[in-house]
Amino acid sequence: MFRIGEFSKLCGLSADTLYHYEKQKILIPMSIDKFTGYRYYDASQIVTVNKILALKDAGFSLIEISNLLKDETPVRLLLEMLENKAQLLASTLEEEYNRLERLHTNIFLIKNGGIPQMNEIIIKTVEPILVASTRKVFAKNSFDENLEQMWPTVNNYINEKGIKRTIPCLMLYHSGWWDLKQLNIIYDEQTLDVEVVEPVTKYVEGNGEVQVYELPKIEKMACIVHHGPFSTIGKTFDTLFEWIRQNNYVADGPIREIYHKGDWVTDNPNEYITELQIPIK
Repeated sequence: MFRIGEFSKLCGLSADTLYHYEKQKILIPMSIDKFTGYRYYDASQIVTVNKILALKDAGFSLIEISNLLKDETPVRLLLEMLENKAQLLASTLEEEYNRLERLHTNIFLIKNGGIPQMNEIIIKTVEPILVASTRKVFAKNSFDENLEQMWPTVNNYINEKGIKRTIPCLMLYHSGWWDLKQLNIIYDEQTLDVEVVEPVTKYVEGNGEVQVYELPKIEKMACIVHHGPFSTIGKTFDTLFEWIRQNNYVADGPIREIYHKGDWVTDNPNEYITELQIPIK
């Protein structure tokens, strides 16, 4: 037999909680010394504590728990009730998680200044965006090979730190495929300077390979949406470059590709939606 202080440590409930449960007739001491008032509990009552905690976590009130225990509801029925509560909770959590994902996406879209209409070029302001990223310079003929390594590097670090990513993801071209020095776009014939980027909800320290920082606010971002596979994205870029040229702008930072809809949503490349952005001045 255990006095209340000992039983409190054994079952993880405070003495005050045990007194409260006694008053609610949920957990009655095995015996009470009529002279000293000392309360004694038996080790077997830990099972009752487990039932109380499970029912409480499942959302049952103390009155409901008291009635269930008083009526000596069979363990089989208790477990069935708890399983039903667990399934309901799992369904609720999934709904809330999806709601959270939509919220984060909408927060990103607000920071991003929305998405242009198809075939429309607009200038918008893009707010600062907290991101985790990795950046690398590599030969153009090893583009796919390097990206296959870079994306897992960022995502594994995010998972390791236990922070949340949001959608959509994006890439920054610090130097790219386009020989357009007259538009102030950095170009190298042999190499690319690419950064793969995942927006995140919380700052953590980077590790040298992965950095976590805030993409700066861009007051004037020229934007166009490409609808379709990446194999035809060059034509959409050409349209944006020509518009910048005709309107006497030049690039003022790395080019961004934002992947609003990709192979994680659809198996049909014709349904991909990619926003192309160029800071201008």
